[in-house]
Amino acid sequence: MNKFITYLFGILLLAQVNALALNCDLSKFKLGKNISNFEKEKIAFILGEPVKGIKSITIPIEFVCQDKGIKGTIISLFFIDEKVVRIIFQNQIVQNRSLFKLANSFYKSGFVKNQKIIDANEPEQYAIEKNEVYHLYANLRGINENIGNFLELFEIVDKKHEDAANKEAIIEEEK
Repeated sequence: MNKFITYLFGILLLAQVNALALNCDLSKFKLGKNISNFEKEKIAFILGEPVKGIKSITIPIEFVCQDKGIKGTIISLFFIDEKVVRIIFQNQIVQNRSLFKLANSFYKSGFVKNQKIIDANEPEQYAIEKNEVYHLYANLRGINENIGNFLELFEIVDKKHEDAANKEAIIEEEK
């Protein structure tokens, strides 16, 4: 009987961990996707060009996902040559490590949390490079006058384009 209860608990825990991936269709939010996949987003939100040659759009996750566990997250997409080269997820509302879960469940980042850092209420920062792609995660908590504030970030960057904005900024500066 104890084995059955343990087994049942394990299945329920797994289902809970994967719930985020099941309730949101983020399949087009991947590196290499063409800008034409984001027609609805371009109609509803502004597609800008913050740096010459790099287009960008920022949308609330609620536009594509109704999962309450990830509410308040904004997604910023960056395009070079009409392809997604950087994705940034940012959350300052829900403190349930939803972006950490998203990174590991949907994007298979492979982050392993450092419980000592979490227990000490210190900033968490993880970086993994897989197949020429950077996966970066940060969970930053306010200290002193900023106690209570936090920022959770998850970023995916195509390594081939990581310095594109810096190169363009240098060119502009030299003019």
